[in-house]
Amino acid sequence: MFRLLLLPLLFLTSTLVVVVFGYYLLKKIISWVKLGYKKGADLVAQRQRNRTQKEQLQKLPEIVQKGFDDYRHLEASLTELPKEWKTVLTPVVELAQQILDEVILELSKNNSGFNNELNRIRPFFNHSLDALSQFSQKLAKDHRHMNNDLIDKAHQNITLFKADLLRHQETLHKGKQQDFDILMDVTKERLKK
Repeated sequence: MFRLLLLPLLFLTSTLVVVVFGYYLLKKIISWVKLGYKKGADLVAQRQRNRTQKEQLQKLPEIVQKGFDDYRHLEASLTELPKEWKTVLTPVVELAQQILDEVILELSKNNSGFNNELNRIRPFFNHSLDALSQFSQKLAKDHRHMNNDLIDKAHQNITLFKADLLRHQETLHKGKQQDFDILMDVTKERLKK
């Protein structure tokens, strides 16, 4: 008789263990599916952003497109640098990003006069950004084999890059200031009439 009671009790216990195990397994599978869906949605959103950014860049002048390519190479080489070089080079890269953002902002305003002013900061795109990108790539390759003299030269070059970028930013701001001064002079003349 005891054996007859043991069989249903064993069946109930094993069913309970299978149900609990199945519940946790189902919960884990659902969390994996949700995580996969979220990562897939993030990947699709990132690709969409990249596609729209490429379309917007294609509408910009060729020199600005080249500048963005150089900046992407600069960012890629910055990730390969060790922490001590990253901290030194990051402010210079952020300054280059600010100049690029200002140029894009002016170009997005459909300011036809700015296309002419773009020639004033052409050296930023042709020389400074390209040289900074090449310097960062070279530093990423050779940072392990540098002696003290080369380290000092690299710090001097970074200082030169920063001064050069500040000069380009000042040139960009001077153009805006001149436009504002001309606008104010025209407004004063109109108000006199």
